[in-house]
Amino acid sequence: MDIDQLQAFLHVANTKSFTRAAEKMNVVQSTITTRIQMLERHIGKELFKRDKRNLDLTSAGRSFLPYAERIVDLSREGTKVLLLEQTYHDQLVIGTTHALWDYVIFEAVNEFIKSNSQISIRMITEHSSFIIRKMIDGLIDLGIVFYPVYHSNIETKPIIEDIFELVAAPNFYLPDYPVTSETLRGLPYIHLNWGGSFSDWIQQIFGNHYLFQLEVDHVSLLLRFLESNQGVGFLPHSIAKRLIHDGTVISIPFVSDTPLPNRYIYLLNRKRSNNIDYLEQLISCIKRSF
Repeated sequence: MDIDQLQAFLHVANTKSFTRAAEKMNVVQSTITTRIQMLERHIGKELFKRDKRNLDLTSAGRSFLPYAERIVDLSREGTKVLLLEQTYHDQLVIGTTHALWDYVIFEAVNEFIKSNSQISIRMITEHSSFIIRKMIDGLIDLGIVFYPVYHSNIETKPIIEDIFELVAAPNFYLPDYPVTSETLRGLPYIHLNWGGSFSDWIQQIFGNHYLFQLEVDHVSLLLRFLESNQGVGFLPHSIAKRLIHDGTVISIPFVSDTPLPNRYIYLLNRKRSNNIDYLEQLISCIKRSF
Protein backbone atom coordinates (compact mmCIF):
# COMPACT_ATOMS: atom_id res chain seq x y z
CA MET A 1 0.00 0.00 0.00
CA ASP A 2 1.40 3.43 -0.94
CA ILE A 3 0.19 7.03 -1.10
CA ASP A 4 -0.40 6.91 -4.87
CA GLN A 5 -2.75 3.95 -4.41
CA LEU A 6 -4.61 5.70 -1.61
CA GLN A 7 -4.92 8.92 -3.61
CA ALA A 8 -6.27 6.95 -6.58
CA PHE A 9 -8.80 5.30 -4.28
CA LEU A 10 -9.94 8.69 -2.88
CA HIS A 11 -10.27 10.26 -6.35
CA VAL A 12 -12.32 7.34 -7.66
CA ALA A 13 -14.48 7.34 -4.52
CA ASN A 14 -15.16 11.09 -4.88
CA THR A 15 -15.70 11.20 -8.66
CA LYS A 16 -17.32 7.76 -9.10
CA SER A 17 -15.22 7.48 -12.25
CA PHE A 18 -11.84 5.94 -13.14
CA THR A 19 -11.60 8.34 -16.09
CA ARG A 20 -12.12 11.50 -14.02
CA ALA A 21 -9.77 10.19 -11.32
CA ALA A 22 -7.07 9.71 -13.99
CA GLU A 23 -7.61 13.28 -15.22
CA LYS A 24 -7.26 14.67 -11.69
CA MET A 25 -4.04 12.73 -11.09
CA ASN A 26 -2.72 13.46 -14.61
CA VAL A 27 -2.16 9.77 -15.45
CA VAL A 28 -3.73 7.33 -17.90
CA GLN A 29 -6.81 5.38 -16.82
CA SER A 30 -4.95 2.06 -16.81
CA THR A 31 -2.64 3.43 -14.10
CA ILE A 32 -5.65 4.17 -11.86
CA THR A 33 -7.04 0.69 -12.52
CA THR A 34 -3.71 -0.93 -11.61
CA ARG A 35 -3.37 1.10 -8.41
CA ILE A 36 -6.88 0.19 -7.26
CA GLN A 37 -6.28 -3.50 -8.06
CA MET A 38 -3.01 -3.49 -6.09
CA LEU A 39 -4.70 -1.78 -3.14
CA GLU A 40 -7.57 -4.31 -3.18
CA ARG A 41 -5.06 -7.14 -3.36
CA HIS A 42 -3.18 -5.73 -0.37
CA ILE A 43 -6.36 -5.27 1.70
CA GLY A 44 -7.89 -8.54 0.58
CA LYS A 45 -11.31 -7.05 -0.22
CA GLU A 46 -13.01 -5.33 -3.15
CA LEU A 47 -13.37 -1.60 -2.60
CA PHE A 48 -15.72 -0.80 -5.49
CA LYS A 49 -18.85 -2.34 -6.97
CA ARG A 50 -18.65 -2.13 -10.74
CA ASP A 51 -21.23 -2.63 -13.47
CA LYS A 52 -21.72 -1.18 -16.95
CA ARG A 53 -23.41 2.00 -15.69
CA ASN A 54 -22.52 2.56 -12.06
CA LEU A 55 -19.47 2.61 -9.83
CA ASP A 56 -19.85 2.75 -6.07
CA LEU A 57 -18.04 1.83 -2.88
CA THR A 58 -18.56 -1.57 -1.33
CA SER A 59 -19.20 -1.79 2.41
CA ALA A 60 -15.46 -2.46 2.85
CA GLY A 61 -14.71 0.61 0.72
CA ARG A 62 -16.97 2.81 2.83
CA SER A 63 -15.33 1.54 6.01
CA PHE A 64 -11.84 2.11 4.61
CA LEU A 65 -12.56 5.61 3.20
CA PRO A 66 -12.07 7.74 6.38
CA TYR A 67 -8.82 5.92 7.20
CA ALA A 68 -7.48 6.50 3.69
CA GLU A 69 -8.36 10.19 4.01
CA ARG A 70 -6.48 10.41 7.29
CA ILE A 71 -3.37 8.66 5.96
CA VAL A 72 -3.20 10.97 2.94
CA ASP A 73 -3.81 14.04 5.13
CA LEU A 74 -1.08 13.02 7.56
CA SER A 75 1.35 12.41 4.69
CA ARG A 76 0.57 15.84 3.28
CA GLU A 77 1.04 17.48 6.68
CA GLY A 78 4.36 15.69 7.20
CA THR A 79 5.66 17.04 3.91
CA LYS A 80 4.56 20.55 4.86
CA VAL A 81 6.41 20.34 8.17
CA LEU A 82 9.65 19.65 6.29
CA LEU A 83 9.00 22.52 3.87
CA LEU A 84 8.29 24.88 6.76
CA GLU A 85 11.84 24.53 8.02
CA GLN A 86 13.08 26.27 4.86
CA THR A 87 10.87 29.37 5.13
CA TYR A 88 8.83 29.77 8.33
CA HIS A 89 9.29 29.11 12.03
CA ASP A 90 6.02 27.24 12.26
CA GLN A 91 2.53 26.78 10.82
CA LEU A 92 -0.87 27.19 12.43
CA VAL A 93 -3.87 25.42 10.92
CA ILE A 94 -7.19 27.09 11.76
CA GLY A 95 -10.64 25.71 10.96
CA THR A 96 -14.11 27.16 11.24
CA THR A 97 -17.34 27.63 9.30
CA HIS A 98 -17.82 29.91 6.30
CA ALA A 99 -20.09 32.29 8.22
CA LEU A 100 -17.61 32.82 11.03
CA TRP A 101 -14.69 33.29 8.61
CA ASP A 102 -16.50 35.98 6.68
CA TYR A 103 -17.99 38.00 9.50
CA VAL A 104 -15.90 37.39 12.65
CA ILE A 105 -12.64 35.43 12.38
CA PHE A 106 -11.15 37.07 9.28
CA GLU A 107 -10.29 40.26 11.16
CA ALA A 108 -8.64 38.28 13.97
CA VAL A 109 -6.39 36.32 11.59
CA ASN A 110 -5.60 39.49 9.65
CA GLU A 111 -4.50 41.16 12.88
CA PHE A 112 -2.36 38.15 13.84
CA ILE A 113 -0.46 37.78 10.56
CA LYS A 114 0.49 41.47 10.48
CA SER A 115 2.59 40.97 13.62
CA ASN A 116 3.70 37.35 12.97
CA SER A 117 5.13 37.27 9.44
CA GLN A 118 7.36 34.33 10.39
CA ILE A 119 4.32 32.06 10.91
CA SER A 120 2.57 30.25 8.06
CA ILE A 121 -1.22 30.18 8.36
CA ARG A 122 -3.48 27.60 6.74
CA MET A 123 -7.22 28.24 6.90
CA ILE A 124 -9.85 25.52 6.50
CA THR A 125 -13.55 26.18 5.89
CA GLU A 126 -15.85 23.31 6.81
CA HIS A 127 -18.76 22.26 9.01
CA SER A 128 -18.18 21.91 12.74
CA SER A 129 -18.20 18.09 12.64
CA PHE A 130 -15.42 18.03 10.01
CA ILE A 131 -13.30 20.51 11.98
CA ILE A 132 -13.69 18.43 15.14
CA ARG A 133 -12.66 15.20 13.40
CA LYS A 134 -9.56 16.81 11.91
CA MET A 135 -8.61 18.22 15.31
CA ILE A 136 -8.87 14.78 16.90
CA ASP A 137 -6.57 13.48 14.12
CA GLY A 138 -4.08 16.24 14.98
CA LEU A 139 -4.44 18.02 11.62
CA ILE A 140 -5.92 21.30 12.90
CA ASP A 141 -4.43 23.39 15.71
CA LEU A 142 -7.34 25.71 16.42
CA GLY A 143 -11.06 25.32 15.71
CA ILE A 144 -14.05 27.61 16.23
CA VAL A 145 -17.20 25.49 16.21
CA PHE A 146 -20.78 25.29 17.44
CA TYR A 147 -20.42 22.12 19.53
CA PRO A 148 -18.27 21.27 22.59
CA VAL A 149 -15.72 18.47 22.31
CA TYR A 150 -14.74 16.09 25.08
CA HIS A 151 -11.35 14.60 24.18
CA SER A 152 -8.16 14.16 26.18
CA ASN A 153 -6.00 16.10 23.67
CA ILE A 154 -8.41 18.98 23.00
CA GLU A 155 -9.21 21.92 25.25
CA THR A 156 -12.71 23.33 24.79
CA LYS A 157 -13.68 26.85 25.88
CA PRO A 158 -16.93 28.72 25.19
CA ILE A 159 -16.10 32.05 23.56
CA ILE A 160 -19.53 33.60 23.62
CA GLU A 161 -23.19 32.77 24.21
CA ASP A 162 -24.70 33.96 20.95
CA ILE A 163 -28.30 35.03 20.33
CA PHE A 164 -30.32 35.22 17.13
CA GLU A 165 -31.71 38.41 15.62
CA LEU A 166 -34.43 38.90 13.03
CA VAL A 167 -33.07 41.21 10.32
CA ALA A 168 -34.05 42.73 7.00
CA ALA A 169 -32.79 45.31 4.49
CA PRO A 170 -32.99 48.94 5.72
CA ASN A 171 -35.70 49.76 3.16
CA PHE A 172 -37.80 46.67 3.86
CA TYR A 173 -41.45 47.60 4.47
CA LEU A 174 -42.27 46.63 8.02
CA PRO A 175 -45.90 46.06 9.08
CA ASP A 176 -47.39 48.39 11.67
CA TYR A 177 -48.06 45.47 14.01
CA PRO A 178 -45.46 43.77 16.24
CA VAL A 179 -43.53 40.93 14.65
CA THR A 180 -44.20 37.82 16.73
CA SER A 181 -43.86 34.09 16.20
CA GLU A 182 -47.46 34.15 14.91
CA THR A 183 -47.17 37.16 12.56
CA LEU A 184 -43.78 35.96 11.25
CA ARG A 185 -45.62 33.34 9.22
CA GLY A 186 -47.35 36.14 7.30
CA LEU A 187 -44.07 37.82 6.30
CA PRO A 188 -41.77 36.77 3.43
CA TYR A 189 -39.44 34.75 5.63
CA ILE A 190 -36.14 33.44 4.20
CA HIS A 191 -35.04 30.34 6.08
CA LEU A 192 -31.47 29.33 6.86
CA ASN A 193 -31.28 26.34 9.19
CA TRP A 194 -28.72 27.20 11.88
CA GLY A 195 -29.03 23.73 13.41
CA GLY A 196 -29.19 22.62 17.03
CA SER A 197 -31.68 24.41 19.26
CA PHE A 198 -32.59 26.83 16.43
CA SER A 199 -33.93 23.92 14.36
CA ASP A 200 -36.05 22.78 17.31
CA TRP A 201 -37.39 26.30 17.78
CA ILE A 202 -38.30 26.70 14.09
CA GLN A 203 -40.19 23.40 14.21
CA GLN A 204 -42.21 24.67 17.17
CA ILE A 205 -43.07 27.88 15.30
CA PHE A 206 -43.74 26.54 11.80
CA GLY A 207 -44.43 22.84 12.40
CA ASN A 208 -42.41 19.74 11.58
CA HIS A 209 -43.02 19.59 7.83
CA TYR A 210 -43.46 23.24 6.88
CA LEU A 211 -42.34 24.06 3.33
CA PHE A 212 -40.68 27.48 3.17
CA GLN A 213 -41.10 29.51 0.02
CA LEU A 214 -37.41 30.39 0.13
CA GLU A 215 -34.77 28.32 1.94
CA VAL A 216 -31.00 28.80 1.60
CA ASP A 217 -27.98 26.96 3.00
CA HIS A 218 -25.41 29.77 2.98
CA VAL A 219 -25.13 33.10 4.81
CA SER A 220 -23.98 35.02 1.74
CA LEU A 221 -27.04 33.80 -0.17
CA LEU A 222 -29.35 34.82 2.68
CA LEU A 223 -27.78 38.29 2.68
CA ARG A 224 -28.20 38.68 -1.08
CA PHE A 225 -31.91 37.97 -0.80
CA LEU A 226 -32.23 40.28 2.20
CA GLU A 227 -30.37 43.08 0.40
CA SER A 228 -32.63 42.69 -2.65
CA ASN A 229 -35.56 43.34 -0.29
CA GLN A 230 -36.97 39.82 -0.59
CA GLY A 231 -37.87 39.34 3.08
CA VAL A 232 -36.63 38.80 6.63
CA GLY A 233 -34.33 36.20 8.17
CA PHE A 234 -32.46 35.23 11.32
CA LEU A 235 -28.75 35.82 11.91
CA PRO A 236 -26.59 35.11 14.96
CA HIS A 237 -25.79 38.35 16.76
CA SER A 238 -22.03 37.75 16.30
CA ILE A 239 -22.59 38.13 12.55
CA ALA A 240 -25.52 40.55 12.56
CA LYS A 241 -23.85 43.23 14.72
CA ARG A 242 -21.26 44.08 12.06
CA LEU A 243 -23.85 44.15 9.28
CA ILE A 244 -26.15 46.35 11.38
CA HIS A 245 -23.26 48.68 12.19
CA ASP A 246 -22.35 49.22 8.51
CA GLY A 247 -26.01 49.61 7.49
CA THR A 248 -26.34 46.42 5.45
CA VAL A 249 -29.31 45.21 7.52
CA ILE A 250 -31.50 46.44 10.36
CA SER A 251 -32.60 44.55 13.46
CA ILE A 252 -36.35 43.92 13.71
CA PRO A 253 -37.86 43.81 17.21
CA PHE A 254 -39.24 40.32 17.65
CA VAL A 255 -41.45 38.89 20.39
CA SER A 256 -42.20 35.19 20.81
CA ASP A 257 -44.08 33.13 23.38
CA THR A 258 -41.42 30.51 22.75
CA PRO A 259 -38.16 32.42 23.36
CA LEU A 260 -35.52 32.40 20.67
CA PRO A 261 -32.74 29.97 21.66
CA ASN A 262 -29.20 30.98 22.50
CA ARG A 263 -26.18 28.97 21.45
CA TYR A 264 -22.53 28.89 22.42
CA ILE A 265 -19.60 29.26 20.08
CA TYR A 266 -16.64 27.16 21.23
CA LEU A 267 -12.93 27.58 20.75
CA LEU A 268 -10.97 24.33 20.50
CA ASN A 269 -7.20 24.04 20.71
CA ARG A 270 -4.83 21.09 20.84
CA LYS A 271 -3.30 20.71 24.30
CA ARG A 272 -0.01 19.27 23.05
CA SER A 273 0.67 21.71 20.24
CA ASN A 274 4.34 22.71 19.83
CA ASN A 275 3.43 26.27 18.82
CA ILE A 276 1.58 27.14 22.02
CA ASP A 277 2.94 30.72 22.22
CA TYR A 278 1.60 31.63 18.79
CA LEU A 279 -1.67 29.86 19.54
CA GLU A 280 -2.18 32.02 22.62
CA GLN A 281 -1.60 35.17 20.56
CA LEU A 282 -4.09 34.04 17.94
CA ILE A 283 -6.65 33.05 20.59
CA SER A 284 -6.40 36.55 22.08
CA CYS A 285 -7.05 38.09 18.64
CA ILE A 286 -10.09 35.85 18.13
CA LYS A 287 -11.57 36.66 21.53
CA ARG A 288 -11.24 40.38 20.76
CA SER A 289 -13.01 39.92 17.44
CA PHE A 290 -16.04 38.46 19.23
